[in-house]
Amino acid sequence: MSDVLICDANHGGLVLLDEYYKHTSNNLFFYDTYNKLSEDERRVIEYKYGVEFLDESDVDEHFVVIAPVHMPCDFKCDYTHHEFTKYLLDKIRVEFDLDFKIIQVSGVKGKTTTTHMISEVLRNSNVLLLNSNHLSYNTPHGRRVLVDNLSITPSSIITAINMAISEGIIGDVDYCVFEVSLGVIPDEFCGVLTNVVEDYPIAGGTSSASRAKSNVFKSINVVCDYETRLEYYEEFDCVCVSVDNPCSDVYATSIDYGLRSTLVEFNYMGENCKLSAFCLSDFDVENLLLAVCVGRICGLGMDDILSNLEDMKTLSGRNSCRSVCGKLLVEDINPGHNTTSIRKSVENIGRYNLGVVCIIGGDYGITCEEIDEDMLEAYLETLDDNLILTGALGLNLKNRLAGRDVLYFEDLVCAVKYAVNNYDAGIIHVIYRSEYHRNIKLDELF
Repeated sequence: MSDVLICDANHGGLVLLDEYYKHTSNNLFFYDTYNKLSEDERRVIEYKYGVEFLDESDVDEHFVVIAPVHMPCDFKCDYTHHEFTKYLLDKIRVEFDLDFKIIQVSGVKGKTTTTHMISEVLRNSNVLLLNSNHLSYNTPHGRRVLVDNLSITPSSIITAINMAISEGIIGDVDYCVFEVSLGVIPDEFCGVLTNVVEDYPIAGGTSSASRAKSNVFKSINVVCDYETRLEYYEEFDCVCVSVDNPCSDVYATSIDYGLRSTLVEFNYMGENCKLSAFCLSDFDVENLLLAVCVGRICGLGMDDILSNLEDMKTLSGRNSCRSVCGKLLVEDINPGHNTTSIRKSVENIGRYNLGVVCIIGGDYGITCEEIDEDMLEAYLETLDDNLILTGALGLNLKNRLAGRDVLYFEDLVCAVKYAVNNYDAGIIHVIYRSEYHRNIKLDELF
């Protein structure tokens, strides 16, 4: 009998504990990395699972340790949460005789949008979709949201599967499309790496985002951004996608951007194709091409893929666009925003030459994707006066930009209302770093 230590209540450790308890007679221990749990909560968990809570100083080499890939600690990790989720998922598969294909999407930017596009490509199948917006069951007859704002830690895959079992739908699922932070669970049907536009440090500076996300290449089929593979993963084989590089397997040959629809002509492994879809930025175009590749891996014909993408519904809050009081409101709300993604978002919307007010800010949410405020401050210094800051992040940035008279609103809605009513610019561009559990939507603003 082994002593098994599961770590981190913040990032899914309790989900893993709950599932593992069903399958083991080992001695169970738990390390609450960020001291999230109250004494009462600990007592309930101790009683329910027979688990003992430990401090970091209690952990020695004899424990079998299961921890998030990004967790800073002084003891060794035997299995990451990604690897242990795979182990538990295989137990569930055997128990319920499940047969579905799992498509996982990881990366620094574009994960949620890409999972949405893949689900649209697969709209004629039964798809269990998990991303930072929601867990939903999508069929040719419609979509049913099972839960909003589930986290994208690997343990949420266990939550999603168990919820589908309890809803009585798991036997009908053809594909699971999962957004996963910092890599994927290994050895599944398809892994997609959108990009590593900023290689931020993790695990107390002992590792990095690019290293963690390298496990995408343990998938049976892999699709990856061309430049990302070239910089970090040249030793791995995969299908590569680019918005402009003809050395890639799949690349755009012409992009005619529009605020309502963008015409994309692209080369898919020697085949010339084109489609019109809602794509405000080069990020969106690349996400579109990633979804095309996944569709082909799943055996769909190109005509069906293109037709499904052209009819695709937009994803509210993820680079979505609509009219508000004669202006265009562009919402880019993302818990993983970093300086690079913010800069590229501003540049992409600037191409439309309608005049832009940028509203930048957000929360300090529970996310592995850190933001470098020094780098962001330096970038904001290059922007003109059409800048409004908001939220907790915006307040810190305002204090850093003390030499500039930058408008600040604590509340995002107030910031948008002010911009709409007081600027002549044609576009109000919201770039907001939100927490996963926050449901920030501006649908009923005016």
